[in-house]
Amino acid sequence: MNFPNEQILYRVSQGDEAAFSQLRTHFRSPALKFCRTLLKDEQEAENVIKDVFEKIWDCRVQIKPEVSFQSYLFINLRNHIFDQFKKFEKDQILRQQYLNKVI
Repeated sequence: MNFPNEQILYRVSQGDEAAFSQLRTHFRSPALKFCRTLLKDEQEAENVIKDVFEKIWDCRVQIKPEVSFQSYLFINLRNHIFDQFKKFEKDQILRQQYLNKVI
């Protein structure tokens, strides 16, 4: 049997915290490796994983048990990281614009 199976995903979508904990435990290591590769920072990788799993829990009723949870998770991780990159880039531009006005 592949993990996670549809039954576990259905339980998560119904609010089963124990099933959700199983998902987090199962996917933590590959998610951490993926995030560390993109971010090059252990703590930031941990923060992204925490944020994404919180978002998934908040939107658990939208989980489709017949769809690959792994794909769903990694797309969410990637999008969250890219959003952080965009925010960082925007912050850098704003700082530079501010410094240009001050100087």
